[in-house]
Amino acid sequence: MLSVAFHASVVLFDIYTLWYDQKYVELPLPEEFQELPLKARAIFLTFWCLVLQTIYFSIALLNDVIGTNAPAPKKAPLIRKVKDVLFSLAFPVALYVSSVFWSIYGIHKDLIFPDDIERLFPQWINHAMHTLIVPFIMIELLFTRRNYPTRNVGITVALIFNLMYVVWIHYLYFNKGAWAYPFLEVFNWPMRIIFCTFSTFMLLTVYTIGEKINYFVSPSTTAVYSNGISKRH
Repeated sequence: MLSVAFHASVVLFDIYTLWYDQKYVELPLPEEFQELPLKARAIFLTFWCLVLQTIYFSIALLNDVIGTNAPAPKKAPLIRKVKDVLFSLAFPVALYVSSVFWSIYGIHKDLIFPDDIERLFPQWINHAMHTLIVPFIMIELLFTRRNYPTRNVGITVALIFNLMYVVWIHYLYFNKGAWAYPFLEVFNWPMRIIFCTFSTFMLLTVYTIGEKINYFVSPSTTAVYSNGISKRH
C-alpha cells in the first residue's frame, strides 16, 4: 500500500510539474527554437529526464496493481520486467542531470541557468526538475525491489538514450544554428567532444553504482552479468 501511495504521489507531482510548465511558464529561448513543439522544452535533457521519471513511476504504479513486487519472482510478468529495465535507466539519468546542473550552476550559473531564464522559472519547478528527482529515485532504489537487467542490456539502453540526446542537440545546432545550453556556445569543438565523452563515462559510472547498491540493499535479487552467469545474492 505504501508503494502505491508513493508511486501515485510522484506521478501526480511530475505530471502537474509538466502541465504547469507548459501552461504558465514562458522562457526567452533563442529565436531559432521558438517554433519547436512543447514550448521547445524538449531541447533540454532536464525535460527528457522528467518525462522519463514520469514514465518510470507510472509503470511502477501499474506494476503495483497488476504485476508483482516480489524480490526475485521466478516468472516475472512483462510489466515487472519493463519496470526493472526502465529503472536501470531512470536512476543514472536522474543523478546525472541533477549533479551536472548544480555543479555548473555553482561554478558559473550563467552557463546553465542565465538570470533572464531564472527570473521567469518558478523555483519549485526548478527543484522539481533538478533536485527532487534524486530523492524520489533514491527512495525507489532503497525501499523497493527489482532485478537489474544483464549488464549488456542495461549499458546498451543507457548508451542508446545518451546517443539519442547527443544526436538531437547536434541536429538542432546544425539545423537551427543554436545550442541548447549556453556553455556549449562557449566551448570549442574539442571541449564539446571531451564534455560528451565525460558525460557518457559519468552516466555509465552512475549506472554501475546503482546496480551495486541494488544488490546490497536487496540481497535476495539475482544479478545477471554480461557473460550470462547468474548469481543470487
